[in-house]
Amino acid sequence: MWPPETGRRAAAGLVLALGLALPAAAEPPHRLPLSAASAEQIGVAAVQALAGRQGPEAAALATELLRRDPKDPLGHYIFARLALAEGDTATARKAARRSFFAAQSPRQHYEAARIAGQAALAEQRFGAAAFWARQTVQYAPDPRARAVGVQDHRRLVALNPLAFNLKLGLRPSNNVNGGADDRFNVIDGFDAVGVLSDEAMALGGVVGTADASASLRIAEDARSQTRLGLSGYVRLVDFYGRPTTTPPYWWGTTRPAPVEIRNSDYSTASLATHLQHSRSFGAGLFGTAQIEAGRLWQGGQPAYDWQGLALSGSKRLNDRLQLTFGAAHERRDWVARARLDRRQQLDFGLRGAAAKGGWGLGLSASTLLSPASQARLWSLSGSASFQPRAQLGPVALSLAAGASTTVYPDYMVGFLHPEGGRQDDAIFAELGLTVPKLGIAAFAPEVKLQAVKVESNVSRFSRTELSVAVGWRSTF
Repeated sequence: MWPPETGRRAAAGLVLALGLALPAAAEPPHRLPLSAASAEQIGVAAVQALAGRQGPEAAALATELLRRDPKDPLGHYIFARLALAEGDTATARKAARRSFFAAQSPRQHYEAARIAGQAALAEQRFGAAAFWARQTVQYAPDPRARAVGVQDHRRLVALNPLAFNLKLGLRPSNNVNGGADDRFNVIDGFDAVGVLSDEAMALGGVVGTADASASLRIAEDARSQTRLGLSGYVRLVDFYGRPTTTPPYWWGTTRPAPVEIRNSDYSTASLATHLQHSRSFGAGLFGTAQIEAGRLWQGGQPAYDWQGLALSGSKRLNDRLQLTFGAAHERRDWVARARLDRRQQLDFGLRGAAAKGGWGLGLSASTLLSPASQARLWSLSGSASFQPRAQLGPVALSLAAGASTTVYPDYMVGFLHPEGGRQDDAIFAELGLTVPKLGIAAFAPEVKLQAVKVESNVSRFSRTELSVAVGWRSTF
């Protein structure tokens, strides 16, 4: 508990030490009593005593700073440094935290975070040490210090047997249910026209998502590690204005009263466990194999159980270019029906760094094999992204765009089969806006402006969506 007795006992001998901290003059420095010195003068003397390894004098000066202001960041910082030097990590950690949360400048935050991180690392509290490393990135005084903080964080994450990840999102949208743009359902090549229900039309609302995972390292050697993990995902929808729809009915019968479209009908959740093995093969080649099993819920009801195998890897081609690739197979066993689907996917990507920013290209191909003819499909998609180094004032930008084609070769609308099956062609664009200086622990608020346009030969699936996604992202 501050101030320590050593600080009180050393206070009587501070007249000369304080005189050494006063501005130089032609005459010898005046011997001021401690009570007559300003906080700034005491702070200078305390820093000099700390640098000169004069522990008792530094402690006494820090005691005086905290007597005048119990939240003085320099006073707590000095006690943290002294405690850490003596191996008292618990005291150092508490004092560093007090200094950090009382800090009044980025430099004070940075220095306090460094000491707090060192104390946590000495106690092998790798998660806490990684948090403080993020704070050094947030408040780094220059690019070199920031790079050191990023490297420290990555090393600490690698040391920690436990790993956690959490993503939260909130996305207002004009089409949260994937509804159609047009009330009439037109099928290319046929004269027949259908009328869509209110529920099949595009409905505005807000989508909230939460994606969380945790894993434990259960084996490791110089070139590989194995982790056991658990993950969960939740998607919730809140429609604007309580929309309603008319239940299906036979012509000639009494039209039923409209019913409210429930938010819960469009909710999705999943829970899964996985076993992951990662290995370095040298020469910039890295690979991962993962087996996974889980369950998906739709509308609050169990939809299907799945088991999957995924292989992924990366190859560093040079200092600025990296190739990524992956393959996955998934088996889906539907709960309420005798149906077994199989899904396969291949992914390729290229990431690079240039003078004007980082960029990425991606290509994906997938198929779904199913006894249900309406569900069988194949899909191709491509995407490109760019993150400029230059900022627009305090705002960092990111850009992404892409296109995809999805074909349902056996799709039927009643007794009608479109030539070639149903085909959905989609394009999307995204603009991300981040303000790194407003971040917390190197996580910054981000706004994404998103647009999606889908054209289908079955107009029920032609849609347009404009949305704004709000969240937090790591700045490194």
